[in-house]
Amino acid sequence: MNTEGFAHELVAAALHALMSDARAARERVLLTSASPPAGSAESGADEEALHDFRVALRRMRTILRVARELFRRKRLARIEGEIRYHAQATGALRDEEVLRETLGALDLSPEARAELDAWLARRARAVKNEHAAVTRLLRDGPRERVLAFPGGKRVRRLERSFEALAARLDGDAPRLVPTSDLGHVVLDRAARDVAKWALRDVADADAMHELRIRYKRLRYTADLFAAPLGATATRLAKQAARMQKHLGELHDIDQARLTLSRARGLGPATKGAVVAALHASRVACASKVEPHLVKARTLADRVPDDEPPVAV
Repeated sequence: MNTEGFAHELVAAALHALMSDARAARERVLLTSASPPAGSAESGADEEALHDFRVALRRMRTILRVARELFRRKRLARIEGEIRYHAQATGALRDEEVLRETLGALDLSPEARAELDAWLARRARAVKNEHAAVTRLLRDGPRERVLAFPGGKRVRRLERSFEALAARLDGDAPRLVPTSDLGHVVLDRAARDVAKWALRDVADADAMHELRIRYKRLRYTADLFAAPLGATATRLAKQAARMQKHLGELHDIDQARLTLSRARGLGPATKGAVVAALHASRVACASKVEPHLVKARTLADRVPDDEPPVAV
């Protein structure tokens, strides 16, 4: 007898909660854009709200991958594409904020720091247009006709996507799969995906970024099934969160290096000093990541299988 409930109940509850989180964060972004506080708190409030908004969308995207096992994939495909679009469209602004933080942490000479700060200030003025574009997107939806996926329908306003998702979750007949059964399957799948990408070299920036994405999926999946799977999911979630942090730092440095390689308006001496400092930071960060990669390569083998899952 199933006393824990079915997986669709857990998945639907999690998605409803995340839609609420995303709505609240979106309203905070719009509020700070419409009535920015005076002084430096303006950007801080806006950045925090945007970060919370994007985290909610990322978690939703992972859980929607689980939802494919339970609800009709075709009905979810457009919604998944729309959420992906909004996550990507707000990414450039968040990347600029992270760039400032990464470059601000570098140990530079006073002369190089002054020139770099002036260069960042010039970029900040240009970023105002990106702020305005994000505000319009969150308030009005896409200005141009954008497809949710190749050959699919257009991207709607995010609120319309959420309404459609709620209708699917509450109105469609799901597959009845015990929660722990599905949890074992999707958690094992996520762990194996991590192990595959962990085989790549830490010097491969693109591969480390892909590995970071896989760790996020593992973490969010483990968080989702923490209650029914207990210690196994909790342990994996903690490991994934720790590795996600290390890989996030590595990715931030790699993105800063890429941006600086294309930068104009910096003198050769300052640019060389910044590039050298970023290289040193990456070497130090990579040394933290490398031991974890070795362990990650056998991650799937260390996921307990004491309760063999049913096929889903």
